[in-house]
Amino acid sequence: MLILAPHPDDETLGCGGLIATASALGLRPRVAYLTDGAASHPGSRAWPPRRLAGARREEALAALAILGVGPDDVLFLDWPDAAPFAPGARPYQQALDALVDWMGPKGARSVWAPWIGESHCDHVAAAQLARRLVRRLPPPVTAMSYLVWGWTEPRLGRVAKRATVRTLRCVRTVQRRRDALSQHRTQMTSLIDDAPEAFRIPPELAALTERPVEVYLRAA
Repeated sequence: MLILAPHPDDETLGCGGLIATASALGLRPRVAYLTDGAASHPGSRAWPPRRLAGARREEALAALAILGVGPDDVLFLDWPDAAPFAPGARPYQQALDALVDWMGPKGARSVWAPWIGESHCDHVAAAQLARRLVRRLPPPVTAMSYLVWGWTEPRLGRVAKRATVRTLRCVRTVQRRRDALSQHRTQMTSLIDDAPEAFRIPPELAALTERPVEVYLRAA
């Protein structure tokens, strides 16, 4: 199974229970990060983009280790944060080729990406890339969507009524998800305190790690 995350932290917020449960079952989930996450604190002099991207990579690896994923099953595509490449652009095709090569001749049984209705350009880009990837992998491949910012979308209820909804009971993974999210210190704490526009995961979003059940949509 392949999880495509727009930024480091989305893996834990959107489907940390899935990753932890799959790891415990020996299913070997693999996680690919689309962007380098370097745009979360623009204007910081102490944490310029290169340093921040390196920190977020380390945070991602630490979080995944808690969820049961080792570094050999992690891929960083390093797209610029908040500036996704357009389909047809050379870097876009290179990313798609890299994912196909990384998965190997057996491909993946399932691909998990953000819901395409989420209001963030990188989340939409990850969903679109996942759709193209599914068409490149050996069939059959199940395409699924997880929700991060999608929970704040007013139209989610209408979409869910028409969608195939799947749930995973993962109450036993709550503490691991909490611990994994805490590894994302640049996003969860005031570690970076000199940025004019500093992003910090709001409490209502961090609370996704407390869910006893994760919800997914069957991707169109």
